[in-house]
Amino acid sequence: MIPKYSAKPVADLDLLAKILGITRQELDDLYHSSDSFFFLHERKEKSDGSFRDTYNVKKRLKLIHARISNKFLKKVYYPDYLQGSLKDKDFLTNIKNHLGKKILITEDITNFFPSISKKVVFEVWAGFFKFSKDVSEYLAELITFKGNLVQGGKASSYICNLIFWSRESELVSYLAKRGFTYTRYVDDITVSANRIISSKEKKDIISRIYSLLKSVGAKPNRTKHHIMPRSEKQIMHNLNVNQNRPSMPKKKRNMIKAAVFECEKEFQTNANSDKYLRLFNQTMGRVNHMKRMHPRIGDALQKRLKLVKPQNKS
Repeated sequence: MIPKYSAKPVADLDLLAKILGITRQELDDLYHSSDSFFFLHERKEKSDGSFRDTYNVKKRLKLIHARISNKFLKKVYYPDYLQGSLKDKDFLTNIKNHLGKKILITEDITNFFPSISKKVVFEVWAGFFKFSKDVSEYLAELITFKGNLVQGGKASSYICNLIFWSRESELVSYLAKRGFTYTRYVDDITVSANRIISSKEKKDIISRIYSLLKSVGAKPNRTKHHIMPRSEKQIMHNLNVNQNRPSMPKKKRNMIKAAVFECEKEFQTNANSDKYLRLFNQTMGRVNHMKRMHPRIGDALQKRLKLVKPQNKS
């Protein structure tokens, strides 16, 4: 139930520099100037009117982030209740844990990445990995921007999976003993059961989840709190999950079909334009996504798109 890191802890900064393949001086320089390497890559408005900011990192520090991920974070054993941004796990493997259940409870964490402070990241390195204070301080500084974690960093999603490392496993065990399945897909928490549950049980589950979030300074997005019995439509990752397999809502399927038709029309007059190339790539991505839930329909749409593939400009 608990994430595990079995390698030997890093005890000093000289060893950290060696593991990361840089000199101690380079490590010190990066530590003192790390914020200057981050830059805003994309800002998207969310349905509630707030914004999701995604950051990128300049090459020199980005390389170090990749090494931190490869040398430490990818060597962690992540238990099955953690489903997001991990090898061989995705939204579909997460959904499979909750298909056809009699009750589904979903919670979303508000602005998850930026709500994780450098202090919490430090505690992951010092508490979970058991690295020395100096090493934990340097690693926490290198992967945070202005004192917080950011979305888009190579190490960020791994850290997100570890910030509840001790408390979350206790909650999972508590719920499992009572017949509940718990998973977390980055900032989406789902609890399900194969039986009808009482109002008292619902309140207890929600209270324990909110206490978990509060322990690291995170907050629930109460507008995305849902309790869904099987008698109603059950939704996870924008997919219907009432039956024994996930399905895309009919409205979204029709929108994708309409996008394919639009490609077929645009191809007749704008096949060589950059605008059409963007439209085609976007539509093909949506079709590929739909095909995972609806193989027959997706395959037919794929074949239609291949007939209107953008022409080479060479």
